[in-house]
Amino acid sequence: MDDTTDSPNLLLVVVDCLRQDFLHRDAVDTPFLDGLRERGQECTELYATATTTTPAVASLLTGAYGERNGIQSLRRGSLSADVEPMAEVLGDAGYHTEAMATGPLVPETGLDRGFDAYECRDRDESMFSDWREEGIDRLTGLPEPFAAFVHLWEIHEDIHVPREYDSSEYGETPYGRAFSALDRELGVLVDAVPDDTVVAVVGDHGESITHRNNPLRLAVKSLRDAVKYYGGVDTRGVVERINQYCDQFGPDVDDHFVENGHGENVFDFTTNVPFVLAGPGVEPATVDAQVRQIDILPTLLDVLDVDHETDGDAIEPGVEDRIAYMRACGASLHRERNWARAVRYDDAKYVEYPERDWEPGVYDIEANSQELERTDDPDLEAELRERLPERGVDPTDVEMLEINERLEDLGYL
Repeated sequence: MDDTTDSPNLLLVVVDCLRQDFLHRDAVDTPFLDGLRERGQECTELYATATTTTPAVASLLTGAYGERNGIQSLRRGSLSADVEPMAEVLGDAGYHTEAMATGPLVPETGLDRGFDAYECRDRDESMFSDWREEGIDRLTGLPEPFAAFVHLWEIHEDIHVPREYDSSEYGETPYGRAFSALDRELGVLVDAVPDDTVVAVVGDHGESITHRNNPLRLAVKSLRDAVKYYGGVDTRGVVERINQYCDQFGPDVDDHFVENGHGENVFDFTTNVPFVLAGPGVEPATVDAQVRQIDILPTLLDVLDVDHETDGDAIEPGVEDRIAYMRACGASLHRERNWARAVRYDDAKYVEYPERDWEPGVYDIEANSQELERTDDPDLEAELRERLPERGVDPTDVEMLEINERLEDLGYL
């Protein structure tokens, strides 16, 4: 065990569905995160490894993609014995480790491994409910040095905005207003831990929010899903034209009309997530290079001065762009045959569908930042395809976790 007498604590807060662009919107009111960004290091181009909670958090806590950490989706696979998650690494280094999780992060996934205490609470137990005091009390009473993982569900659909924040000054949408309210609660959590605590606020994946309650969108998407996911018909051409036309309506947010929530695609609004780090040993900086979710764990360990090798690399000012690999593997895709794999690099993205006979999609993000139209560039397609990692194990050969009751309660099934 390492000497941890002078080691800083760690508070890692994962906000489910938090989009990076909402940290920079004038339409929301986030004084705590604004201050954290000013005094810490912010990554503006960090990309999630999956647009679904469990595999995204698995990569965040292991520094490895799903092909190696064993977790393929919400209910396919559990944490592999071949990887050491954050809790084990820091526990071996002398840290007390605790997790306050929610949503699908149940112990059956193996993500509880290494934690001295692991709670997966009901989704209604949030910082907007009576659970708030329990969460604060637990953080206040942790033995030092500690590493605390707090997973928050307040801006995940279905969103319930606290009454005092349900007005336009806090956002154009329920998502934005709930985020403004949550910002204050993040400040409360950080106030509950000692000053010598490294604080990290990250998103697991983003979210499509603009047209969420539009009845026309619901009808169009239902038709698209039936034809595409059940019928196996490539609907991308038609859907792109609808998205281009509807982009003129609604709040000025990067989004697609025929999308909802997360898990079904790898567009930037579901993959670009925030990572803000502040505290002892962290100098104020903005990192604009493209980095990955698997880089978060090595960055935290570097700040805490704990040695451990991961598949990712520590993030620091001056780094160059890294190849970001990502997957769409949500339950709403209706079985594994509709999963997608993608790489993002050099302002371009390559997307393929391994179990479908559809042509890969290539997006020139520099020319079309909202990814509303694919580009016909065989050379770019070939270059990006070469950067895609090996697929690894067939996900249908991976164990199916017996957590359907939990997923049904969360609205995934």
